[in-house]
Amino acid sequence: MSTFLSDSSAIAGRHLRHLLRLPEKLIGFTVMPVAMILGLGTLFGGSMRVAGGGEYGAYVSAGVVTAMAVSTVALSALGVVDDLQDGMFDRLRSLPVGRTAVLSGRVVVDSLPVAVSMVAVLPTAWIAGWTLDPGVSGLLAAVGLELLLAVGCSSLGVLLGLTFRNAEAVTSVVPVCLLPVTFLSDAFVPPDGLPGWLRRVAEWNPVTAVTRTVRDLLAAPSTVPEKGFAARQAPLLAVVFCLVLTAAASAAAARAYDRAGTAR
Repeated sequence: MSTFLSDSSAIAGRHLRHLLRLPEKLIGFTVMPVAMILGLGTLFGGSMRVAGGGEYGAYVSAGVVTAMAVSTVALSALGVVDDLQDGMFDRLRSLPVGRTAVLSGRVVVDSLPVAVSMVAVLPTAWIAGWTLDPGVSGLLAAVGLELLLAVGCSSLGVLLGLTFRNAEAVTSVVPVCLLPVTFLSDAFVPPDGLPGWLRRVAEWNPVTAVTRTVRDLLAAPSTVPEKGFAARQAPLLAVVFCLVLTAAASAAAARAYDRAGTAR
C-alpha cells in the first residue's frame, strides 16, 4: 500500500505540475460554467418555471456543475492519448511502477478541476438568484458527490484514451456519447415534457440522480416534484452509479493499459 501511494502521488504530482503550467486547460471549467449559467438563465429564465419559486439560473447551476464533472471524460481521454504519443507510458513501463498507480494518478488530478468549477459556479449562481444557504455539511457532501462522479468519468476517459489511442477519434466519439447522457436528464430542463418512454429514460439517467441530489444538498430550486422510486432514491442511485462506474472503468482501463503495451 505504501508503494502504491508513493507511486500514485508521484504520477499525480507530474500531472498536476503539467496542469499548472498549462492553466488554459482550466478555462473550460471556470469560464464555461459561468457563461452557461448566465447565458441559459438569460435566454430561458423567462419561459422556465421552477417548482416552489426561484430563478431558473439558480436551478440550472447544479446541472452545469454536473455537466462539468461528466466532461472529465474528454479531459482524461485526451491526456492519455498525449501520454501514449509522447512515450510517457513506455517510460513508466520500464520502471517498477504499478499500472494501478499510473492510472489512478491521472484520475485524481483530472478530477480536481471539478472543484475549481464549483468555486466559479457558486458566486455566479448567487448572482442568478440562488440564495445559497446549504450549510457546511450540505456543501461538502455536494462537492464530494461531484468529485465522485468526476472520478468515475475520468476513469472512463482513461479507458477510452487507451482504447482509441488517437486524438481525432476521441474528439469525434466522446461528444457523441456525452451529449445525449447530459441533455437527456433534468440538468437543464425538466423531463416532464418528454414522451412517456423517453421521460422514464431521463428519470433513471444517472446524471439526473446526481443533479437532483446536488440540488437537494445545496437547497437549490427544483422543477421536478419527488415522485417515483428514481426521484425518492436519487442520492442512493447517484452514489451507486458513481462507484460502479469507477470500479468497472478502472478494471477495464487496467486491461487496456496492458494491451496497449503489448501492441506497441
